[in-house]
Amino acid sequence: MKLSPDQISILKKLISYKGYPEIDLQYEILDHVACKIEVLLEEKPTLSLDDAFRKVHSEFGIFGFSDLAESYTKSIERRYRIFFWEELIGFFKSYRIIYPAVMGFILYWLSVNTRPFGYELTLPIWAVAFFFVGLVYIIVSYYKVNKRLKNYVAFKRTTNFMVILNMFTQLNIYALRFFENPNYVIDFTVKGVFMALGLLLIAMSFISIFLLPRVLDRSIAETRKLQAIYES
Repeated sequence: MKLSPDQISILKKLISYKGYPEIDLQYEILDHVACKIEVLLEEKPTLSLDDAFRKVHSEFGIFGFSDLAESYTKSIERRYRIFFWEELIGFFKSYRIIYPAVMGFILYWLSVNTRPFGYELTLPIWAVAFFFVGLVYIIVSYYKVNKRLKNYVAFKRTTNFMVILNMFTQLNIYALRFFENPNYVIDFTVKGVFMALGLLLIAMSFISIFLLPRVLDRSIAETRKLQAIYES
């Protein structure tokens, strides 16, 4: 027998009570549960929906729906990693490579021709400053849509990019220790090696500001597709 819309609604509430309030996760679990419940109710028409749900839930073992939830979450995280690598490869293959090149030239010009507050700032320091400006923009963009999409695992897992940004932030702060003056030299000394690594990390974080917003946008778009399906 087919479940009615009212029965589907009750099942979603029961799944939520089990500790899965996220809308897309509820439907992912429901997809596995509904068919089993339909079979049970077909075999025993007198069985209540609650009893059928409890019986099906027990069939998933002592961990209940946690394996389904974990599998769904991992598939989302895997999809976001794919997004990142696709954007990274596409970035170096498209005209968008012009943007960091132009911005890099502007920052170089600023490092040579300006002295903010009397300080002579190196190109790496200007690059880090640009990173922090971009960081603020990304965080603001994220929280603008947070209220509308926070009930979706597909959106919650985008917090992974916050971990990446935090890592780059820490690395940038550490790398700046080696750029105390504009006359930095990269050689085969210990300090020179660390300075080279610092430059590489700063360059990576600089480029990430052009990549991560697009990854975030794609992640939000995927969540909105689910929202259009599940909340229509």
